[in-house]
Amino acid sequence: MKPEEVAKLLGCKAIVKREVKLNSVAPIETAKENELAFLSNPKYEKYLKTTQAGCIIVKPDIDIKEYPHLNFIICDNPYLAFAKIIRFVYAPKPPKPYIASQSYIDATAEIDKTARVEEFTYIGKNVKIGKHTRVMPFVYVGDNTTIGDNCLIYPHVTIREDTVIGDNVIIQAGAVIGSDGFGYATDENGNHLKIPQIGNVVIEDDVEIGSGTTIDRAALQSTVIKKGTKIDNLVQIAHNVEVGENSIIVAQTGISGSTKVGKNVILAGQTGIAGHLKIADNVIITAKSGIGKSISKPGAYSGIPAYEHSKWLKNSAVAPKLYEMYKKIKELEKRIKELEDANN
Repeated sequence: MKPEEVAKLLGCKAIVKREVKLNSVAPIETAKENELAFLSNPKYEKYLKTTQAGCIIVKPDIDIKEYPHLNFIICDNPYLAFAKIIRFVYAPKPPKPYIASQSYIDATAEIDKTARVEEFTYIGKNVKIGKHTRVMPFVYVGDNTTIGDNCLIYPHVTIREDTVIGDNVIIQAGAVIGSDGFGYATDENGNHLKIPQIGNVVIEDDVEIGSGTTIDRAALQSTVIKKGTKIDNLVQIAHNVEVGENSIIVAQTGISGSTKVGKNVILAGQTGIAGHLKIADNVIITAKSGIGKSISKPGAYSGIPAYEHSKWLKNSAVAPKLYEMYKKIKELEKRIKELEDANN
């Protein structure tokens, strides 16, 4: 495609200095004459002086006059524009319908004729699989589970009984959906009695779940991941948790039971949230933070226990100086005592 064609596809403006045909995408620092790149992070702006890219997607505030040899596409959000063009060029094709003879499929299961179920997969009783959904090898799908249209289930995923999965859901390899919630009652002798987890998991449309992530079934009702949420690898979501729409949960985060997370929430890596809390909409929790009480106001929070990020930054700036401040205080205390003794 010519840069002008790419710009039209994106609804952006093209500034073309030389004619090129773009047939691939690449990072700005390594892109060649026939490749499209993008610039959204200012620290990569230095590569505009050396890049050989055939065209670069940039923000309107870039002074393109400094680079008369380069072609540009001007977009407000270059990162988003680049994602769109990659999705356009590398859009996955619908899977070829196929049912592997080496798979076990219960006679009561309903699999759409356009779906694909690959080798060594187990499909239990009363399972329903929708249009153009692909289930890769070694997947377990428990009884009474429903999987919607255009889903992609990677190898070695376990989907326990009664799970409900919407349309356009991606579940990466090794994830476990619907495992037992961690629920026990302790008797007078200290013995831990397992509480049967008789609820389920509901995954709404357009959700992606990363490799090794576990989402536990509810004790009584449903653990719910709402529409558009993206979950990274190695995340633990406990029983009866509810995650709101379009939230992002980054690797090694853990959410304890019955916590309600709002919509458009970002939980950065290794965030820990205690149980039975509520996190408001539009909250950002920075990496390695610990949440021990509910958060009712939008904004950014950091620390263990977490509090307002702006205050945390100020305290963090002081923290490396604490020992020196401690020594100065001890010295001042000593001098004050000497003055007091002298006056007495």
